[in-house]
Amino acid sequence: MKMFRLFCLVILLSFNLFGNDSRKTLPVRAGSDTTIIFSSPKPLIENDVIFNKSQRFWGLSLVLSNSGFGFGAFYEFNILPNTTFFANLYISGARNTDEFEYYDPWTGRIFIPNKVNRLYMFPLTFGLKHYFLTDVLFPNFSPYVNFGVGPTFIFASPYNKEFFTSLKYLDTYIRFGSFLGCGFDIPTSDKSALGVSARYYWIPFGGRGLESIKDKPITDFGGLFLALSLVISI
Repeated sequence: MKMFRLFCLVILLSFNLFGNDSRKTLPVRAGSDTTIIFSSPKPLIENDVIFNKSQRFWGLSLVLSNSGFGFGAFYEFNILPNTTFFANLYISGARNTDEFEYYDPWTGRIFIPNKVNRLYMFPLTFGLKHYFLTDVLFPNFSPYVNFGVGPTFIFASPYNKEFFTSLKYLDTYIRFGSFLGCGFDIPTSDKSALGVSARYYWIPFGGRGLESIKDKPITDFGGLFLALSLVISI
C-alpha cells in the first residue's frame, strides 16, 4: 500500500508540474506591434566604396579577340573631374578566323594547313576616357566611353621554321590605328577597381594585306577586343 500511495503521489506531482501550461499568453495591449524586427549591425551591401579617380592610375588587362587571348597594360591620369588621358598597349596574336590546328599521326606534329606567317600585333594607343552618369548611378559603378589613336606594330615570322629560329627572319610593319570603346569600373577598394571594357579597333594594313594563311591576306588587323582589367590608383 505504501508503494501504491507513493506511486499516486508521483503521478499527482507530475500532473501538477507538467500538466499545466506554463507558457502563459501575455495580454496584447491595443496599438502594440507584436512583430519582432532584427536589424543587422552592419549594412548588408557596402555602398561607400568609391574608387579615387582624382589621382593617377595604371593597370593590367587580360584581352580576348578574334585571334585569341592577349595581354595589355595602361597608364591614366585625370585632366578633368570625369575625364582621363591614357596610354594603352595591347599584345596579341593575329590570324585568320578559320585557322585550325591538325595533328599528323605519322610525324607527331601539330600544324595549321597552308599557314604562311606567324603574326603578332602591338597596338599602342593614346586617347581620352570620359565617365558619365556619375551623379545618377551608384557610386560604386562607373560607366565610361573612350577612344584612342596611335601606331600598331605588326610582326611576321615564317611559319615553316621553328619558332625561335624564325625570329631571325622577323619582318616588322607599322600601321596607324584607332578605336572606339565603352566599359565600366567596379571599385574593390579606394585604391583599386575591376574594369570590364569592349573596344572596336580599325587597323587597315593597306595594299594587298599580309598573309597568315596562303592566298587569304589580312587587310585589316582590327576587330572587337574584350578586356578584363585590374586598375590601381597611385
